Amino acid sequence: MSYLAELRAGDTRLGGKAGSLSRLASAGLPTPAGFVVTDDLFRALCPEFPAYERLDEEALVLLDRLRKGIRRAPWPADFLDELRGRLAMLPATSFAVRSSFASEDRPGRLAAGVYDSRVDVSISSVEQAIRDVLCSALAPGAVAYAVSHGEVPGDGPFAVLVHEYVAGTAEGSAALVPVSAATPAEPLVTLRRGELPAEARANLGAAIAGLAATAGPIEVEWVLARGQVVYLQTRPYEAPRAPSTWAGWTGLVDESMRDRWQWDAGHNPLPLSPAQAGLVEIVDGSCSIGVRQRVLGGYLFCARDEHPLPPAIRCEDAEAFFASLRLTVETRLTELGPRPNLEEALRAFVFAYQQIFGVLQPALREAQVRLRGFLEAHAPAALELLPLLRAAVPSVASERLAAAGRVASAGTGEARDRAIADYLVRFGDEAGSWDVVAPTLAEDPRALRDRPAEAAVASADWQRASAEVEVRLDARFPVLRHEWRKLLSLARTAVALGEADDWLYARLQASVRRALLVLGERLAAERVLAEIAEIFYLPLSHVRSIAGGAVAPPGLAALAAEGRRAWQEACRDPPPSRAACEDGAVWGTGTGGRAIGRVFLHRPGSRSSEAGVLVTRTLLPTELPLLAPAAIVSETGGPLDHVAAQARERGIPAVVGASGALAALREGDWVLVDGERGLVVRLG
Repeated sequence: MSYLAELRAGDTRLGGKAGSLSRLASAGLPTPAGFVVTDDLFRALCPEFPAYERLDEEALVLLDRLRKGIRRAPWPADFLDELRGRLAMLPATSFAVRSSFASEDRPGRLAAGVYDSRVDVSISSVEQAIRDVLCSALAPGAVAYAVSHGEVPGDGPFAVLVHEYVAGTAEGSAALVPVSAATPAEPLVTLRRGELPAEARANLGAAIAGLAATAGPIEVEWVLARGQVVYLQTRPYEAPRAPSTWAGWTGLVDESMRDRWQWDAGHNPLPLSPAQAGLVEIVDGSCSIGVRQRVLGGYLFCARDEHPLPPAIRCEDAEAFFASLRLTVETRLTELGPRPNLEEALRAFVFAYQQIFGVLQPALREAQVRLRGFLEAHAPAALELLPLLRAAVPSVASERLAAAGRVASAGTGEARDRAIADYLVRFGDEAGSWDVVAPTLAEDPRALRDRPAEAAVASADWQRASAEVEVRLDARFPVLRHEWRKLLSLARTAVALGEADDWLYARLQASVRRALLVLGERLAAERVLAEIAEIFYLPLSHVRSIAGGAVAPPGLAALAAEGRRAWQEACRDPPPSRAACEDGAVWGTGTGGRAIGRVFLHRPGSRSSEAGVLVTRTLLPTELPLLAPAAIVSETGGPLDHVAAQARERGIPAVVGASGALAALREGDWVLVDGERGLVVRLG
């Protein structure tokens, strides 16, 4: 029997790449001469190919054995003679040996880069290259790709395209989405090597426009040889998703109000749990702090509130005010105890919220405004020293840093346990995010145990900066030295109080969390909820009603599950990024879509179902089917490369060619991946 086939359009034995090459030739476009090794050879070398519903360890072992079998199996009788005869007929001394499987180059099933190809292969190495390509059908990434698309991994044909290798002076890809005959579209052309002269570019554009007119969105691989574009492959083009209106805006009755509301990504970059969203609603309705708050699409948004604030205090009185507030709050927290009543915890929270954000913080801002105003008026050249002047302030933050350093340097055993216990006494109510759903450090101290030591900022820097300001004042306004020292002291005190009020706020929020957990314990014990943590995914109004004595309504567990699903969906549809939250942003080429997640750095060869943001220098297309990230950030790659194509196909937001991403982003960072703008923003 014959194991080889001609490149004739319509022959179902040709598979993906060979089929597209035959169609290109039929359209009158220059293509390399070649032939196909049919699926019959694969079946002769690999007679068994079991179906897989999932890729587990047992399947991986079997796949290894099957690949070894393909490499060791003898060639069928007469195959080599036929192969060598066909190679001798091609006008080439070097060849390309490429996968041409049925499961690639189809709409929604591009399998970009999943299977192997070999180029610039000598005639003596073609036989080995054919085995290599056939083995790629059994690679874990290839099988995972097929399974993820609901296909049977063993379905063929598994054909191999062999054609003359065209080296050329330039190579690349081109894609086009047809618009209309009246509005011709411009192709997207990417160069992987060399340059494409204007005449050749025009010919390429005309050719791809003709193909797209009948085939729809299309992508071609090409090489420039002796001034002529030679076409190697065509496949459907998975264009980036068009930017869509963010679903969260539907929460605004008047769409013209969008510019008024700003996403508070600096404080709460993640979607809020229903419990935290309920807290936002309570304080927005009860407190006057100069800012309105609401939750849109699951995220916290803020807008200026024109209503007057409560009576202000002077910044000179801020320290005494905070001392009194802290005493009142600590008394109320002591009265609440370790298992607080929910309504009493909420009353304490709202009381302190008003005092912190409506009274104290305006005074702290006034201190900073007065310091800046003084410098603008009397020493404008010293404005660049402001960051140093407000640094290294003894505060809750420096206490936290010192306590963490003692944990990091305590070694192991009892000394480390004591250091951790001391830290938790002071800072155990703090959590990883400003949301009651987040466990406190006292509940889960693992983050503290794993935290590396940090270096403290040298305190002399701010003193040298202050002395420099005084030198400038002495030269022009020596009588202002006393005022300068007073304003600097007030501003540095404001920095310390700003850290202290965050610490106090965390303690109040932890008290609300404990009250919710008390109710969650009860509902879980009564089997109303499946687990305690579901309490945070219920509307706070429902929770307050039950805590007040109302009978838990039926379907509460289903309502909590829906709340959790809504939170997860919100992570996959964050608000459009704005310039205000783009400090330290990384830019590249986007594939469409947006997502928020925690960064995990890619390690070659790993298989992960972690639904975070995969950040990598490069990513093999055979690795991507083994991964399930919420989004991808790659320092390398272009819009028509394999990773971008697979990301578009799978609906994974991605930014490729994001140079500097590995330097800007760390493991565990929360980031926004905006695949519509090609932007990656570190949120915290």
